[in-house]
Amino acid sequence: MSERQTYHWKNHRITYTKHLSLNPKSKETIVLIGGWCSAAGYWNLNIPFFRKFGDVIELDLVGHYPAEIIDQKKGLGLQDFLEAQANAIWASAGEKDLTLVGHSTGGMAVLAIASLFPQRIKQVISIAPFVHGPVRHPLKLGVIGLRTNLGGIFDLGFKLGRSLPKALQIGFSYGVYNAREFHQRQEIQDFLKVYNPQFESLNPRNVLMVLEMLDRTDIRPILFGNQVPILMMRGEEDPVIPGKDVMELERTTPHVKAVLFSECGHFVHMEKRLAAEKVMRDFLKMKKQSKGKRSFF
Repeated sequence: MSERQTYHWKNHRITYTKHLSLNPKSKETIVLIGGWCSAAGYWNLNIPFFRKFGDVIELDLVGHYPAEIIDQKKGLGLQDFLEAQANAIWASAGEKDLTLVGHSTGGMAVLAIASLFPQRIKQVISIAPFVHGPVRHPLKLGVIGLRTNLGGIFDLGFKLGRSLPKALQIGFSYGVYNAREFHQRQEIQDFLKVYNPQFESLNPRNVLMVLEMLDRTDIRPILFGNQVPILMMRGEEDPVIPGKDVMELERTTPHVKAVLFSECGHFVHMEKRLAAEKVMRDFLKMKKQSKGKRSFF
């Protein structure tokens, strides 16, 4: 693993780490982007899997630690968000034959960027992608607070909540199907122990700005006619992203292989890691893609 590198784009500072492939003959480059409230180290459980297929770029989600929005007064729109994220991809991974992998907000980003730059993207894996706003309560309160210049209240609440004992565990517990089973796994315990300091470094105002942007976002028009092969995975019991939103993308976006995981919530790649990696392995090895085919796992 190389040292974390820094890339500046206009009002954004974004960082990335490159993990060399375990297969010296591989020429693949895979870019991983986490979801809202993710931080460096978010993909630690899955990076060893992806390294079997190529070099892996662990890239910040815009505004998420160590990334930062430099001038918070300038605001954040979808175009600015995608422009910064895309240029960070080109800077860290190149501009040709890339595989993009994203979860939640990162899943939204990789779908949109692939549609806007299909000549550069080989394939996409989108896990429980955010599709369109508005965001739902109680997160909506943070959006309203920012728009009414009361974002400081959210900042304080975020800091207090983040400082609570086992705050990170509570957050994952909300998003998974079986919290007790999830947290009993040794690999999850080890992951959270290493990941927690990164999570605690998130900038409340930056993540709130991204949330406010999501409240105004709708990526469905961007994806119309997208020809890039896509694997879309989601949990049947996802409490964060409405299933009907993702199903609409599955129906209307060409060249999609959709896989639904039973007894699974928002964090498919962690909750059902082995099963998810099997599905991703099959997808990454496929040379041809059938349109609109849905599988269940």
